[in-house]
Amino acid sequence: MDKINTIRKLVNDFDTTSQLYQNLNQTTSYYGTDTLLTPAEIHTIAAIDCHPKVNLTKLAELLHVTKGTATKSVQKLVKKGMASKQFLPGSENIIELTLTNKGQMAANSHRTYEKQIEEQLFNIYSDISEQTTTDLVKINNRTMTFFKKLIEERNRETTRDF
Repeated sequence: MDKINTIRKLVNDFDTTSQLYQNLNQTTSYYGTDTLLTPAEIHTIAAIDCHPKVNLTKLAELLHVTKGTATKSVQKLVKKGMASKQFLPGSENIIELTLTNKGQMAANSHRTYEKQIEEQLFNIYSDISEQTTTDLVKINNRTMTFFKKLIEERNRETTRDF
C-alpha cells in the first residue's frame, strides 16, 4: 500500500475509533447499583464525589454546563436516590450537595471502571516502542491543534454579526 492510501486508511480508522469512543461515552450503566444512570448523571455524581458539599454554581462550573442544567441533573439524582441537597448552614438560599450511600456506590464503581479502561488502554499501547509512542503523542497533539482551530473558525463563523 502506498503512503497516501495508508494515510487514508489511518484517517478512516481514527474516525471509526473516535465514533466508537463517542458511542461508549453515550451509553448508560448501572454502576454497581440498581438504577440506570446516563453519562451526564454519572459525571455529575463523580463531580460531587470529588467536591463534597459543592454548591450548584460550582457544580455547573465543574461540569461546564449552565446552572439550570446542573439543577436539572441534581433533581434527577435526588429523585433516583443518588444525591441529597441541603441548605448550607446559616444560609437560606445556598444548597450544598452530597452523595447518598447509593450515589457513593455509583461513584466508586465509576472510578473502578475508569481505572480498568485506563489499564486496558495502557496494555494496548505498552508494547509499542518509545519512539513510536513519542511520534503518536506528536501526531495526536497536532491533530488536537487542528481540530481546535476548526472549532474556533466555526464558532467565529456562527457568532458573526450579519
